[in-house]
Amino acid sequence: MVRRCGAPAHSVFLIFAQNDEWIRYHEEGTYLERSQRPKYLEHLDRLRVLNYPSYRQGDVVWGLSAARLHKLGMFGIDSGPISVINSRAGSRSREIVRLQRRITAEDVEVRDGVAVTNRARTALDLIGALGPVTGFAAMEQVLRASMLGDDEDAIFRTGYPPDLQSLVPEKVSELFDPSRARMAAGQKRAMTLCKLISPLSEGYAESRTSLNLHLLGLHNFIQQFDVRDGRRILTRLDFLFADAKVAIYVDGTQKYVDAGFERMNKESHQHNRLLSMGYKVVRFKFNEILDVATFSRKLFAQAPELKKSCQKKTVI
Repeated sequence: MVRRCGAPAHSVFLIFAQNDEWIRYHEEGTYLERSQRPKYLEHLDRLRVLNYPSYRQGDVVWGLSAARLHKLGMFGIDSGPISVINSRAGSRSREIVRLQRRITAEDVEVRDGVAVTNRARTALDLIGALGPVTGFAAMEQVLRASMLGDDEDAIFRTGYPPDLQSLVPEKVSELFDPSRARMAAGQKRAMTLCKLISPLSEGYAESRTSLNLHLLGLHNFIQQFDVRDGRRILTRLDFLFADAKVAIYVDGTQKYVDAGFERMNKESHQHNRLLSMGYKVVRFKFNEILDVATFSRKLFAQAPELKKSCQKKTVI
């Protein structure tokens, strides 16, 4: 910013000029990239929530609007009016939907001057507001950030602590049990999802795949499994059924530890090496994991041996 504009009519643009993240989108031109467009639109929605001028005393941002403030990634969720709850009164307009509902101070925090449900409560609320699939993905993001931090590049460089999974039950209880106990409705479904979430899902697609597997009764899988070829790590599998040696990759994205390895495809050395080591590899495009029936048909068509591993299906 060169200087502050004094024209009152231009004051509406001040929220953009003072926002470093918005400036970076435009300086780097990433807002023009198709792959970055959803994140850019989510950021604009975040600015809209932060800068709404007519919040009332007692308003607490919740639901989708709270998820935007907490930068919880979702898919296929259109932005609508800002969602707030207020213990005194409800109202509805094109800009904001205010529900009359009580919430305790323990579930509220202040972000950039706006009262909002905290991350854990927001994720739990999304189960009822936007469905268990969205809620599950949000809960996994909250758990992952709490245990590993928000710097995905750093997580990639350092890898996962060997004792990570042993710490999950205690951390899940610490994060979600207090807020879940204060929910007026939906506690049972929230408890079901609390038993399934993991910090190892590296994005929405992997969260969706994890939930799909649980819905099919396939619970005994390993996430982020490093396959070693001699002394070096060949690749990291998104999901592995160890007994059947069935590996699952999601959305064609692999996380290679060796930056010199090219992205795996059917003709690649890594793929052929996995086959020679006795693995069966099933790849899912993003749109194939969005419907559990579509996911199921492809999985069992390519790896019918997994049907023997099915246990009681998760019901949500």
